Amino acid sequence: MSPRATVLYITGSGRSFTTLLGHILGQIDGFTFVGEAIHAWRALAEGRCGCGAPLADCDFWVGVRREAAGGRVPEASEFFSLGRVARWRHLPVSYLPGRERRLAALYGERWRATERLYLTTAERSRARVVVDSSKSIPYGRMLSLLPGLDVRVIHLVRDARAVANSWLRWKPAPDRLAAHMSRRTPVQGSINWIISNVGGELVFRWQGPYLRLRYEDVAARPREAVERIVRLATGPASNAESEKLPFADERTVDLAPTHSIKGNPDRLQTGPVEIRLDDRWKGELPPRTQRLVTALTWPLLVRDGYLRG
Repeated sequence: MSPRATVLYITGSGRSFTTLLGHILGQIDGFTFVGEAIHAWRALAEGRCGCGAPLADCDFWVGVRREAAGGRVPEASEFFSLGRVARWRHLPVSYLPGRERRLAALYGERWRATERLYLTTAERSRARVVVDSSKSIPYGRMLSLLPGLDVRVIHLVRDARAVANSWLRWKPAPDRLAAHMSRRTPVQGSINWIISNVGGELVFRWQGPYLRLRYEDVAARPREAVERIVRLATGPASNAESEKLPFADERTVDLAPTHSIKGNPDRLQTGPVEIRLDDRWKGELPPRTQRLVTALTWPLLVRDGYLRG
């Protein structure tokens, strides 16, 4: 039987706790957190690994690249390079008969090279679960079709008004060349939030193991949420409560460095971190902007319990 790796794929809108959740999961024995692997081909030139080293020089990733490429260290353009080309317009092909053959022809060597890189990452880290917070719907869909990967999806949803407020903040980015993370206007953030959450549910709910969680519920009961995620990743027969979870108490996690590639700079946090609800948007987001975001996203806000119908 060919080797397989379980990929726990985190999807949802940006600024929804996806990176920190992945960082927490990466502390569990048998789990490894790779951050947003979709951006690896670009991050090699400018980014830092979660361990603190320049990504291009990180011993772990140099070893992964060499083993996956059969003894040579491939260039950035080859490294997890499916993320460079997977696009929304390719999604229809992924539902056609003979889709694996069609996609292999469309993506060329990138198709199987990406599978080898995830398998090598799991083998080199001695992990049974690779946690990827790339969030991209087309990329996650393509990963699910690679025969060597068992993709299981965590869909994290956060109040659109909190997301809009987070996109407006200037957030330092010590893990990259840019001084700050990119920002989005409330309209841009709302559109991305709708596409990410509606599209993510339509694509991932029906393709395999899938768990949809609200950020607010995760922040309220983080240990319980992580136990549910572990059960999804390792199978219903596993006893998540017996896993050595990285919690010092019900709300505090002990974070060690991971070999994460890219994502929110929260992936660089180490030491004890208390998980608590971030609802600063209620006092920071101007009322006019709150009303705008609510108007754009209200059907989903109602459905998810953020507004009364």
